[in-house]
Amino acid sequence: MKTPLIRAALALSLGALSLGTAAAAQIELYETGPAEDSSFLRFVNGGTQGLEVGASGSKAKLALDAAKPASDFMPVKAEADIRGTLSRGGKEAPVALKVAPGQFATVIALGEDAPTAEILREEPDDFNALKASLGFYVVDAACKDAGLQAMPRQVAIFEKAADRSVQRRQINPVALTVQLTCGGTATGEPLSLGTLEAGERYTVFVVPGPKGSRIFQAVDSLAR
Repeated sequence: MKTPLIRAALALSLGALSLGTAAAAQIELYETGPAEDSSFLRFVNGGTQGLEVGASGSKAKLALDAAKPASDFMPVKAEADIRGTLSRGGKEAPVALKVAPGQFATVIALGEDAPTAEILREEPDDFNALKASLGFYVVDAACKDAGLQAMPRQVAIFEKAADRSVQRRQINPVALTVQLTCGGTATGEPLSLGTLEAGERYTVFVVPGPKGSRIFQAVDSLAR
């Protein structure tokens, strides 16, 4: 019988977007391991300027901008030393991590000038073919007790999320617009997530912005 984690990975694979030339290079950034021992890694641009990701020992590059701020989840060898660089505006920052077997790790590049790396991790076990899975990744110390409301009814989806935390829940597959709250107060503009699909996974990120805390979304696709 397939484990919930494997079912989640299969769901991600089935929901993966078509890969263009730049996205296809994602698979070549790092060595992959056997399928039963794979872990997964993605990079997210948490700034408003373009970001380039480079892998140590490889010429492959990955560009992330406002149109596509998040890469797909790439399979990587579990517990391998993963090293690379994050580049923005001519300035670089190193990144180094290991990903546990079966874990989904996200490297988020913050900052509008020189990037800094924050790493959040999940071990998905919540696949439901009848629901959409929505994650809430908070990497903004200025947004205290971060929350997310469904608009226009202001129904809470997530509440009192701490900085550097991950929350996730199953929701009905409907058209959804969300509003960030910090300390119970609406912050920034509402964000339309479009129509969520059953069996798919999504993430809303909370990051610092030039004018205060902001949110953006990504589809949790698995590269193939």
